[in-house]
Amino acid sequence: MAQNEDYKKAEKLCKSSLLSFRMTPDWATATPLYEKAANTFRVAKDFDRARDAFEKAATGHSRQGSPWQSGKSLEKAADMEKEWSKAQQSSKGKGTRVEALYRDAALSFQEAGRHQAAAEALGRAAVHLEGIEPEASSQLYMDAINILADQDEGKEALSGDLFRQAIAGEIRLAKYPEAVALLMRFAAACDSLGLRPCKAYLSAVITWLYAQDGAQALSTLQDALEVPTFSGSEEAQVAEGLIDAYRKGDAEVVRQFVASHSIFLELDNQVVRLARKLPQGDVKVLAASLGAHQLSAERGADEDDLT
Repeated sequence: MAQNEDYKKAEKLCKSSLLSFRMTPDWATATPLYEKAANTFRVAKDFDRARDAFEKAATGHSRQGSPWQSGKSLEKAADMEKEWSKAQQSSKGKGTRVEALYRDAALSFQEAGRHQAAAEALGRAAVHLEGIEPEASSQLYMDAINILADQDEGKEALSGDLFRQAIAGEIRLAKYPEAVALLMRFAAACDSLGLRPCKAYLSAVITWLYAQDGAQALSTLQDALEVPTFSGSEEAQVAEGLIDAYRKGDAEVVRQFVASHSIFLELDNQVVRLARKLPQGDVKVLAASLGAHQLSAERGADEDDLT
């Protein structure tokens, strides 16, 4: 494609010129020209140059004291980078520039006081990197959640989608302790806002059992039972019943318990997949780690009602 005239004009405006008596860049005039050029490149599917033009428009907005508009332009630049990367043969390094652009956008949004937008920008980067650089994707989700948490305790619970995506990513990487940590954090945040954390606690127990760590499953459940909104819930009864089924030391008992409780199907998809594959490992060994005492008996519940 021939050089775009709007882009050429913008470039000239951003260079000092003795002939025109312009010693500093004229960002006010150049920025809309960069945006116009970027959209022209985008329509022509010249995504590489579209990304470049949007980046320069972002610089222009920043120099004029508009971090919000700068962030929006950087997000558009990231979108163009994603489109450009689709045409590349190798996935190596595809996510690096996308991540950098979204991170820059998030910083601009934070500067503008738009923390929700910043978290969402990192979330979009994380989605893009899931199948390319899963470890980087996981970190992006954590950073997005932390942006919201730093603003107001418990506020991160309002972005449940970020938590779900982050938890799903950790499960796909078989990083079960990390997934449980996120589930417990989400549950605590929900509880602080008066939202029901019950499915998150049940999911944490399931995740530990899938990871064949009975001691952690039991400890997590005992901690969760200290939370009033969980202790009297259906999810708490089912979690206790699941632990008691494991204590039988019979894999078929565990499978039947899971199959007979539809609540397992109401959890997030990645956790549902774990539940459907229970039990994992040697159930007799897990039964021994859980001990013979039944939680349901301790709380005065009728075990028959749970199974």
